[in-house]
Amino acid sequence: MTAQGPATWGAHPVSATVGDTVYLTRTLPASPRVRARPQPLPSTPVVEPLADPVVELRGDVLVLRYAVAVFEPGAQRIAMPPVELFYPDGNTETVLGDTAVVRVGSLLPPGDSLPPPRASLAPLPRPRRSAAPAVLLVSLVVAGTGAWVIRRKRVGPRPLPPAPGPPAASAPLRTWVEAGELRAAAAALADQLRRTIAALEPAAEAGLSTEGLLAVLRRRCPAWPLAEIDDGLRALERSRFAPAVPHDLLSLAEQVGMLTERLGRAERVVLRAGPFEVAPREDN
Repeated sequence: MTAQGPATWGAHPVSATVGDTVYLTRTLPASPRVRARPQPLPSTPVVEPLADPVVELRGDVLVLRYAVAVFEPGAQRIAMPPVELFYPDGNTETVLGDTAVVRVGSLLPPGDSLPPPRASLAPLPRPRRSAAPAVLLVSLVVAGTGAWVIRRKRVGPRPLPPAPGPPAASAPLRTWVEAGELRAAAAALADQLRRTIAALEPAAEAGLSTEGLLAVLRRRCPAWPLAEIDDGLRALERSRFAPAVPHDLLSLAEQVGMLTERLGRAERVVLRAGPFEVAPREDN
């Protein structure tokens, strides 16, 4: 069942402006046992609903209320949604929403209240600029550069820094150790120690075994530090066939350098043997 219903939509407040909250209300006659279900108001670029519709039963009338905001000035006609009424006997009735008229004022002042535009001002005079400061600055820069060039020619070229000295004797060994070639470094270090001993004592050939080499030294060089030579050779042999720690191998290289210093001549001579050198450590 569809009914037209009286067009009783009212807008409050009456003097609303753009963006204000406007309440649209309508009253419908109904019995106390009638239930009403209003439809939601759709959103448009002009009208935006702010809340769900509210229904209040006041005696024998139903009061419908919509909260909206209007965003265009003037008299706006808003198409209201229908309302469904449910009666106790099971009948339903749909009341058409009709049209609500809302008059909205503008926030902007009327056009005739604006002051008229003023006439444009005359162009500002541009001050005259002199080129004397720029010429003076360029002259000072050129004169300073010429004076610096003349003074540099008189002083002469700067002495070259001293050429860097040869790298430390242990640099190749340290390079091998840092590269992870610990066994190769230990083998070359042992060969160097053997060649040093053979150079000082020809009977102790470098190709002898450790036991044979020590036996020759006990017979021919009993005053030598045989215990240190024995410890050094055996430690190097262990480093060749077992994993070694880089720090331990570098410490062993220093011990070999000190040992060759004690076996050599009185003056300090760096003995060369193999792909790198071992120099004795100098005490500070």
